[in-house]
Amino acid sequence: SSSYPTVLFNAMVKPWTAFPIKGVIWYQGEANVGRSEQYGDLFPALITDWRRQWRSDFPFYFVQLANFMESKKIQPDSEWAALREAQRQVALKVPNAALAVAIDLGEWNDIHPLNKKELARRISLLVKRRVYGDKKSVHSGPMCTGMTVNHEGKAVLSFEAGTDKLWAVDELKGFAIAGADGHFQWAEAVVVNGNQVAVWHKDIPHPVTVRYGWDDNPVHANLKNRTGLPASPFQISLEDK
Repeated sequence: SSSYPTVLFNAMVKPWTAFPIKGVIWYQGEANVGRSEQYGDLFPALITDWRRQWRSDFPFYFVQLANFMESKKIQPDSEWAALREAQRQVALKVPNAALAVAIDLGEWNDIHPLNKKELARRISLLVKRRVYGDKKSVHSGPMCTGMTVNHEGKAVLSFEAGTDKLWAVDELKGFAIAGADGHFQWAEAVVVNGNQVAVWHKDIPHPVTVRYGWDDNPVHANLKNRTGLPASPFQISLEDK
């Protein structure tokens, strides 16, 4: 079959390894929905192998899955969200890899987002900052990197430096919270200190896990930084380091 990975690689990728390249921009993932754990292993393996084939640790930037399908009231088992989280983890863990967020650019009824120009702009921000050294530009929306719980029982989330000057809206939406039982409920959330988010629910005094934008199509999620770039959807727990 022409769709076998070996055939695709040998026919369409291997010939290009004769040329030096500056980096890779990757747009893919829809076919991996439902296999997020496998993706978390295979995608880093692909990046490592391509760098070995080219003999270069070039930058590898990729677009996260856009919002798609109908929005649900609360959707703890969204496979689209799970794949987005697998992509986010690759961006956090693989050296010189980065993620462009498209969670606000999709169409509920079209798997291919129409606004390609904004997608391209967001990738260009990554390239400007991380390849060409433009230290003044903000390269990404808020990327959640840490969670603590304060004395009031609120989860306090922190974000990657440089992406974390947050847009303070009256009401943050799209956050869900769970205790040790793993039962998620919609949560209240506010920006604190200009660069953190406090999340809480009156019936969950000991939060363990927070999710943001955990839905096939999280249309109400509205966390951004002051440049207007949207936060990546995420799941984070107290034990995550």
